[in-house]
Parts: sequence; C-alpha cells; structure tokens
Amino acid sequence: MFKIILCSLLLLVSSAPANSEKVKEGENHFAKANAYTVKVKNRVKYPFIKDKKGSFSGAGFLIEKKLGWIVTNAHVSSRNPESLEVAFKGGKFIEAKLHYIDPLLDLAVIKIATENVPDKAQVAKLDCENKPTIGSPAGAFGHPYSLSFSGTRGIISGEKYKWGRVWVQTDAPINRGNSGGPLISLNSGKVVGISSATLSKKRSEGLGFAVPMIHACKVINLLKNGDDPSPSYIPVGFAYDDDNESELVAAVIYKKLPSLWPLQVGDRLVALASNPKQEFENQATLIHALRGVKGKVDVIIERSGKKMTLSITSKPRSNLMKRMGVHVSGVVIASDTYRDDEEMNPNGLPMIHDVASASIGSAAGINAYDLVISVDGNLTEDIQKLCKYLKNAESAK
Repeated sequence: MFKIILCSLLLLVSSAPANSEKVKEGENHFAKANAYTVKVKNRVKYPFIKDKKGSFSGAGFLIEKKLGWIVTNAHVSSRNPESLEVAFKGGKFIEAKLHYIDPLLDLAVIKIATENVPDKAQVAKLDCENKPTIGSPAGAFGHPYSLSFSGTRGIISGEKYKWGRVWVQTDAPINRGNSGGPLISLNSGKVVGISSATLSKKRSEGLGFAVPMIHACKVINLLKNGDDPSPSYIPVGFAYDDDNESELVAAVIYKKLPSLWPLQVGDRLVALASNPKQEFENQATLIHALRGVKGKVDVIIERSGKKMTLSITSKPRSNLMKRMGVHVSGVVIASDTYRDDEEMNPNGLPMIHDVASASIGSAAGINAYDLVISVDGNLTEDIQKLCKYLKNAESAK
C-alpha cells in the first residue's frame, strides 16, 4: 500500500509543472488578444429586419492590418448602421465602415482607415484549416457587461448544427459584450470562432455558440480576391430527421427563386462531383461548398437508390450592402427574397421591415413583415419608384 501511495504522489508532483505551463500559455494567449481585439459600437436609425433601432456594442478583432479589416458579428455591426465606430485598447473610438455583411452567418467585415490602425496593433492568427477538438481548452475574449478586454475560459464542447447553421459550441461564458469577439484555442493561440450567442441562463448553463472560423475564413478569402462571397440561393427545402441529421433529402422544391435545380422530392443530395468524398452533412455544408461558385456546377445525387450526376446553377444571393429601403411615417420598407415567396409573396411586393413605436405607421396598425400592395393607389413593386413618388408627394405639400 505504501508503494502505491508513493507512486501516486510522484505522479501528482511530476504533472504539476505541465499544468502550470498550460495555464501560463493560456494567459499569454489572452495577453496577445489585447493587441488585436477591439470595441465596436453602432447606432441604428433605420433598421432592416433582424436589426433594432438604438445603440449597441460588442467586440471584434483585426484580421488585415494593411486593409484595416476587422471581423465582428452581423448583429453587432448591424445591417444598416447610421454610425459605426471601433476602439483598440487604450485608444479612442474611430469611424468604421461596413465592408461586407453576410445574410446567413452572423458575420460582418468592417473597415477602418489604415492610418488609424495603431502601430502596436497585431493581426489575429486564424485557424482556417482545422475544426477545434472537443474537450480542448478555449477562451472567449471581449467586453462582457462593459468589463473591457476580459477573457473567460472553458472548453470546446463540439460542432453543432442549429438554426440552419453550423456552430462551434463552447462552455466558455459568452455574455453581452463578448459578441463579435474571438473564441481562442488556448492550445494554439489561434482564433477558432467568432463568439455569437448563448442560450438563456434560465434555460441552460454553459451553452455558447461561435461562428466557425473555417466558414468565416472562406468569406474573408473570397473578399480578398475580389469575389462575391454571398451564399447561393438554395431552391430546395430539406427533410428534417432527429435520428439522421447527416443527409440532405429534398422535401420541397421552390420555383420562385432566381435559380431552379432539377431535383425531385426524395432526392438525396450527396456531394459536389468535383469532391465526391466530402459528402454534405447538412444544408450549411452545402452552402459553404457553393460559396464563390457561380454558374453551372455538377453534383452527385441519389434517386430511388441509384446515384447520378446532375448540373445545378449556383447563383449568389443579392448583396445586402446594395439593399435599398424607404422610410416614411416611421416605417421602413424594403424588398427581400424568400424561399416561400411563391406562396407568401407571389407578386414580389415590398415588405415592412420595421415600425417605430409611437409613429404614424404604428398608429395605423402597420406591422413588420406586412406586404405593401400600393400607396395612394399606386403599385409599389419597385422601391426606387416608390421612393421617387414619396419625395414628389412630400414636395407637393
């Protein structure tokens, strides 16, 4: 018994330096994050859908010093900010511009003038190749509840498909103010995700989600090359099976979208013909594979138990940076394209995106997601024509 106890003591003593080194390594990675993490704040006056009117803040991190590019969440930058500013540690807030906003991922790239990037600022090292290992140590860095440039520890809990997207799940606390900040591997020091969301503390404990850096990196690299990284239209609705989440089986074929695929209900979408071993696990992996692809692309499908190759058309969605809207009587009106438009909006009518409280529009009973058929008896399918008409009507008063 004495020998066993002695052996255990020796093992404990010998492992202590290794654990100490890992702790110091993690501290070093957090210290480095101070040099590339920023504060982000915005003000939204005319919100599109998914945004709200008001002032908001979060985090971001520098990815390109020469270009002045900073990555954050779409919900942190907002999709139509009236003003957007960032601040490096120890610095003042400086003006930023929205450079790209993704319609699917909670991802935005914002830009500052290169002369405003501090000399001491560092570029975050991104892990664009590897999925983070389950159980590996991770840290979320940001400004939780206005506690600026703070780090919290946890582990990588896994990769999860939820809300139509793939997420890195972590138990590292992601609180308000962390959104848009880096989720860091405390082994490599590389950023493995963009902190985005957490489930309500009333419902859960330790359930945080980040945009995978592998998916974000593809968007960033396409932008660098001058290509459109917008996700493609997917004119198919896929069946959902709790017991089998790794297959894409067509359940609904949408015919109103700008692209139409020659699929039938029951077809299983397997893989790109150019990469047959990389099978689609879910809709998010399909969208990821098609980013940057325009025109015809061959895919492998399985129909009635037989595999075959079909040609589909990959067409990027409309760039949100070019979206136009109209504000009148406290109401924001804009056009959008949805998969179910053939049933819900067959005439392509503009939609109400926001109604300000206590506005004329609110008093009139107008609500978000309402469709606008006409204004003063004039059809409103074209936003530019609607804007021109309203300006003329205002001038005539």
